[in-house]
Amino acid sequence: MGIQRANNGHLVLVPCPLQGHMNPMLHLAKLLHSKGFLITIVVETHAFSSHLSDFCFESMDGLSNTLEGDFDGDVVSYLFKLNLKCKAPFLDCLTRLKLKNPQDPILCIIHDSVMYFSVDVSRELGIPRMVLRTSSAANFYGLSLLRQNGAGPIRGRNLVEPVKEIPFLRFKDMPVFNRSAQEATEKVFNSIEEGTKTASAVIWNSLSCLEESIFETIKGEIGAPIFPLGPLNRRSCAGVLGCSLLTEEQRCLTWLDRNIPNSVIYVSLGSLITITENELIEIAWGLANSGLSFLWAIRPGLVHGSNGVELLPKEFGKMTRNRSCIVSWAPQQEVLAHKATGGFLTHNGWNSTLESICAGVPMLCWPCVGDQKVNARLVSHSWRVGIQLEAKLGRRMIGKSIRRLMVHKEGREIRDRALQLKEKVELSLADGANSCELIKLLSLFKSLKQMQRVQKFHS
Repeated sequence: MGIQRANNGHLVLVPCPLQGHMNPMLHLAKLLHSKGFLITIVVETHAFSSHLSDFCFESMDGLSNTLEGDFDGDVVSYLFKLNLKCKAPFLDCLTRLKLKNPQDPILCIIHDSVMYFSVDVSRELGIPRMVLRTSSAANFYGLSLLRQNGAGPIRGRNLVEPVKEIPFLRFKDMPVFNRSAQEATEKVFNSIEEGTKTASAVIWNSLSCLEESIFETIKGEIGAPIFPLGPLNRRSCAGVLGCSLLTEEQRCLTWLDRNIPNSVIYVSLGSLITITENELIEIAWGLANSGLSFLWAIRPGLVHGSNGVELLPKEFGKMTRNRSCIVSWAPQQEVLAHKATGGFLTHNGWNSTLESICAGVPMLCWPCVGDQKVNARLVSHSWRVGIQLEAKLGRRMIGKSIRRLMVHKEGREIRDRALQLKEKVELSLADGANSCELIKLLSLFKSLKQMQRVQKFHS
């Protein structure tokens, strides 16, 4: 289908050029396009235009859609620099877009919450603005509590003490970021929270049925209406969009076909975090010692300055040759949906967590930074569909934990709960209550469209 003029309005979407943020925004774009909106996505290049032909793409200096060069692993510093250099180019971009498409004026800007430079630009141009939140509601509330307490309530507290406002979290589970650059960190998170609270609406890549009590709590903190439309990869009617910034190795699916159901542990630590060579080796020997089959995604740069695979001991390769598949990057949704996949060793990024829930796959949680500890605690202690690794990462502990999840009675009980949670999500996606959130969002767009017509009439 080619690009057509908007029936319901022209929306400009501003994704963050990091893999975990890009995916939900593109799925939201697909969902809104299916409802009759013209979609323009602001990126540096038209990298996705070959297989996302339904959308318009507009370039903007200052953005980077790769992790090379600008990104060094420190997310907060990256976001601080990105927002500093993007305001003026974004203003130029929208001005250019207005001249290019006078017949389709911009109805609304929808930006990733971390792209807060959009706030000032939308205000200057008088264009309504919505925010997409790509992390859990629990993470937002945790960050809000940290912000309200200055340096955070963690200092001087018993780290295993429950957080009164979020009882399933301990103080050690609160969102963790590099605070070496305190001024930049405060600027980033203050701007993200302020941009969220002052938006015309907040679209959340989560579900009420997963975080009902948290959503009820934060409704009092956010003046704008909240629309939990997640998991967006399931709502877009697009299946897997193929929008990975890394090259997926499809051969692992053929390898999975040769394995029996629920026999393979899938290992992937996401697209951003880095680990040490020693941690890589300990994971390797933990997989070897488990005695189980495994699919392991070792992306280039997982260990800084290496492709990772070259660091694996030769003895490990010999020992696991007949029960392993190692790739640089895997088509994760297809892997998790495969009948052979029985468990997921994950860093608990929010996308990975949602994808595992939707596939009914239990998780072995090894969170590192950011929202990952919050998500891991949701998985292990709120929903009880996984096991969290909390001790120092060691081969013996990893091997035992894999078998605990994949083989033991406890693991079978966790798998049963994971399948029940999958069914709960599917029912939520199918029933009228969840559809009502989308209907209310579309009604809000309709109101914006009517306001736009009135303004045009009086201009």
